[in-house]
Amino acid sequence: MLAATKSDLIGAPIALIFARISNCYQLRLLNSLEPQGAAAICRFLGFPRYGSLMKFNKYLIPLVMVLALALFPVATAQELDNSQLNNTGIIVNSTAEIPAPPKAKVKAYLVANLTTGEILAAKNPQKKLPPASTIKGLTAITLLDKLEPNREYRVRRADAQMYGSQVGIVQGRTYTIEQLWYALLLPSANDAAMALANANGGLPKTISQMNQTAKSLGAINTVAKTPHGLDTAGQVTTAFDLALIGRAAINNDTYRKYARATSYVFPRVGRSSVDKKIANTNRMLTSYPGVIAGKTGFTTQARNTYFGAARRDGQIILITFLGAEYGRDALATQLFDWGFAVTGLIQPIGKLPN
Repeated sequence: MLAATKSDLIGAPIALIFARISNCYQLRLLNSLEPQGAAAICRFLGFPRYGSLMKFNKYLIPLVMVLALALFPVATAQELDNSQLNNTGIIVNSTAEIPAPPKAKVKAYLVANLTTGEILAAKNPQKKLPPASTIKGLTAITLLDKLEPNREYRVRRADAQMYGSQVGIVQGRTYTIEQLWYALLLPSANDAAMALANANGGLPKTISQMNQTAKSLGAINTVAKTPHGLDTAGQVTTAFDLALIGRAAINNDTYRKYARATSYVFPRVGRSSVDKKIANTNRMLTSYPGVIAGKTGFTTQARNTYFGAARRDGQIILITFLGAEYGRDALATQLFDWGFAVTGLIQPIGKLPN
């Protein structure tokens, strides 16, 4: 439900005053046509001596406008109530005609219309959960503008020895930052994540910047501890926060350039120094029509995680989920299908902040 705010209560009288002054001012401009009528109407509005009032309109009207904007900047535009997002379980305003989202064994998810910002449904949207490699989306939007793509980086031992998913960079060899971006966002390479963080000045600096980026996006429940997303105590995000991070990533032209690529030839991999064709772990790019970009993730603790967006008929649906036991692509397909089917029909449960 929408409720009156303090700014509504304060703003309404000021709006009335401004309207009165504005109306009298307009009538004053018409004075040459109906001077007596204008004076009479101004007196009715409560400003009988409109001539003396308008003598000061150069200062008074701007002052009232500033006060009005300061005290009720959104009083004339009601905002969607986000209080439902604090609930647990499945949150949706479904009806007999509009079905609820598909059932799935997943800890948290969110479905939103990225075109309007409306959140269509969610499950445990504020539950803090491990992000797995979806945190690489935050790594990317934090560092993309900080690292020159043509810059060369010499791999350190700590980069090359990073465990988990790897592209196979070798200590002492040089790679461009752009090559490392492809390695990060296609095969989700942890060694590339370490290399990019060290190219930025080291892990402490990069992690600090990632957390600053998260907070600036409104993802206040996200805590990054690594640039790669491997299970680490205290490293968490939420389905709601991941939507804000995912939106920022998908709206970034450079991120889309890398994350949309289905394959890439990565140079000089391993001891044999061979070029290696790497594939994107986001199979939705080829299996679901209209997918724009996204990021996958999986660890033993986090299970399957994902954020992504797809476009259809002028609308863009954004989905996020955390803790899916199995069937990442199947779940993504179901959530996309449901989002497109109900958008514009279902009552939203909230709205992504601007």
